[in-house]
Amino acid sequence: MRPVHRLIPRVGVVLLVASACGAAKGPNDLVVADPAEAVRAARKMIDEQRADSTKHTDWISAEALPPSLRVPGLHHASVHEDHLDLVIDRNPDIEIGGRIWATPHRPHQDQATKYPDILFYSYNNDFPESPDNIH
Repeated sequence: MRPVHRLIPRVGVVLLVASACGAAKGPNDLVVADPAEAVRAARKMIDEQRADSTKHTDWISAEALPPSLRVPGLHHASVHEDHLDLVIDRNPDIEIGGRIWATPHRPHQDQATKYPDILFYSYNNDFPESPDNIH
């Protein structure tokens, strides 16, 4: 059995790595200045994507987004057929952030935030897509 004092530095390193990968972020870390306008702008972009699937194919930088979608800490945004992701943290396997769904949309298990119609999601590309792991 190892003395506890020898494990403390290792536990600290694990917590530091997990925090750097976004593991410490959650629904309360998402800050949206004008939630109603953000939902309106996101749904407009989703409608544009549905009308022309080549419209938003790459990551979208904060500068290229409507002001209401420029949330603090934004890494990038992605527009999909039925939702828009506001990625606030990512590493090669995991991304987390805010998600705004179109109406109608597929079933999901995203977490509620303090903003109506803006949810918190986590996606891991090491796992199959499912209602709690949507890209």
